[in-house]
Amino acid sequence: MLGSAAVLATIRAVEAVGYTFLMSEQALVGAARDPSGAAVRQTARVWSETLCRRAGVVVEVQGGEQVDWSRPMLVMANHQSLLDIPVIFRALPVPFGVLAKKELFALPAFGKAIRALGCVPIDRSDRSAGQESIAHAAERVHAGASLLVFPEGTRSERSGVRELKKGPFYLAEAADVPIVPVGVRGTRAICPKDVFAIRPGRAEVRVGAPIAPLGKGSDARDELRARVRAALVELSGEAARGGR
Repeated sequence: MLGSAAVLATIRAVEAVGYTFLMSEQALVGAARDPSGAAVRQTARVWSETLCRRAGVVVEVQGGEQVDWSRPMLVMANHQSLLDIPVIFRALPVPFGVLAKKELFALPAFGKAIRALGCVPIDRSDRSAGQESIAHAAERVHAGASLLVFPEGTRSERSGVRELKKGPFYLAEAADVPIVPVGVRGTRAICPKDVFAIRPGRAEVRVGAPIAPLGKGSDARDELRARVRAALVELSGEAARGGR
């Protein structure tokens, strides 16, 4: 039998999911009234702040003074938990579109809402479709948008920053904008992978200095990938590692 703390953690997770779909509907209403996207971004801000507060998640932020948030960029963060997105949205001055797996876009209301926010679907199972997604994402950035990317590809089951996927750095090469590294701490303990629960706790978001584009070609991409991973290791406080 589950203890009272476990039951409450499950209830928080259920409430978070319900609130997310409720706010998705509100985002769609805002998108219909305001094609500029400002209403959707404001809804995303309210969603992240309210979800964290209701779940008992306190978000602390360090850094970001060197970042010009009005300019297009790629924000690259380590990935510990499903809570990383609301925690990062809560921490940063503006919510961004996210490079996200295509399956999320099939969810009723939610899929349309994240598309309205500027999220870009990526197909991890099809290399050609994945390349098209990268090209589409680069076009959005060239048009002035910023994107949040989790270059590890998926959430970590245990501590450590894994090898970063190559795809995000093809995007960085095509977009030719600075990368802002963001280290997330604490969300794995609050909302572990493969456990449907949210526990109250403290999450930290540490924003690093922007990393300028390094040019074209495989050597430049590899060097950029190494620099971003080193920054994520430092900012997240987790060791570099391989595996899942």
